[in-house]
Amino acid sequence: MNVFRRLMTEPVRARTWRETGYLLLGPLVAAACVVVVLAAFYAAIASITVIGLAALAAVVSSARGIGAIERLRARRILGLTIAMPPARARTRAGLTGWVRDALADRTSWLCLLYAVTSVPFGIAQAYVVSLWWALSLLMAAYPAWYLIPPLRDGHHFDAIQLTSSWRWHPDQWPHPLLVSVIGIAGVLAAPWLVHGFTSLDRWRLRILTLGSHHDDQVRTLQRRRDNAVEQAGAHLRRIERDLHDGAQVRMVALAMELGRAREELEQGADPRQAAIRVAAAHDEAKQALVELRELARGIYPAVLTDTGLTGAIPVLTARCPIPVSADITLDSRPPAAVEATAYFCVGELLANLCKHSAATAGWVRIGRSATRLRVQVGDNGVGGAAPNPTGGLAGLTDRVDSIGGTIAISSPVNGPTLITVELPCG
Repeated sequence: MNVFRRLMTEPVRARTWRETGYLLLGPLVAAACVVVVLAAFYAAIASITVIGLAALAAVVSSARGIGAIERLRARRILGLTIAMPPARARTRAGLTGWVRDALADRTSWLCLLYAVTSVPFGIAQAYVVSLWWALSLLMAAYPAWYLIPPLRDGHHFDAIQLTSSWRWHPDQWPHPLLVSVIGIAGVLAAPWLVHGFTSLDRWRLRILTLGSHHDDQVRTLQRRRDNAVEQAGAHLRRIERDLHDGAQVRMVALAMELGRAREELEQGADPRQAAIRVAAAHDEAKQALVELRELARGIYPAVLTDTGLTGAIPVLTARCPIPVSADITLDSRPPAAVEATAYFCVGELLANLCKHSAATAGWVRIGRSATRLRVQVGDNGVGGAAPNPTGGLAGLTDRVDSIGGTIAISSPVNGPTLITVELPCG
């Protein structure tokens, strides 16, 4: 019943007539494409010269204009949103560099390919669709305008010989009803012809996105690689600074105390004074061990390796001076890189909560779907959290982005604050 209802209503649906209008505009786009294609053809012939190469580069670049027109037409009429490609990168200076960059631009060539195919497709589709609709509607209404004497007398049909024994006269009853039935069938079939043509155009339009999608992927991977390298360098510098300012100072003090104790013992000094120095050295050794443990915990905590997020996150929340609840629902452990990123995100967000939120309570929620790990940290503080280039949230964003995750910050003034991190873990 639903199929029959759709078959009957498809000719009067807004989508059908939007797509029909889209196809009827095809010849106008084809005319613009003819200009670009012919210019590219003649420029390619003349490309044996420097001027010809420059002309070819200019024509190829102008093909992006065809792509922009088609994106606009598809968005306004078909409701199809196609991402704009990134601007062409300039990697070389001067006119020669511009020509080489233009000729190496993948997106421009794809737009030119689309323009080449739009000339026959646009004209043929508009012709077939307009002719189909016109004939089908005229045939469907044939009995009505046949009854009008001026039209009937001015459009007399001769008999059609179908077989040797039967002749069909379209202008004699009840044959006009058969013509009307054929026309109605054509009207009912017309929307599906229109949908088929627009589906073909959608496929061709997606060609335009290939270049931009490829370029976006390359840029994203490059950005993530640069962020990962920068984070690794910053991490190493932090470890070096912590070792230099912490454990190394302790070890130097330990060596000095032990050296003085040895000198005093060798010189026959009071053993009690040497014992005092040994005790001081012992204290320095214990402090150095504490700082080394803290440093190792910052690199990769042992509790995370042993118990995963289920055991490591409660350790983090227990250290907070503000009461923080933890709700962790995981049926299995995520990959190590995702697990470590989630742990350090929670650690950084809890540190920010304690320093800046003025909250009296906080919460951590961690859950996992088939392909994503979701980490949420919230509080009832003053709000106003926002990333800045030198702040912890900016570094956190880079860390999350480096493995393909996302971070969303909701922190209106006067709170509450909710920060959601989603990490891929399919």
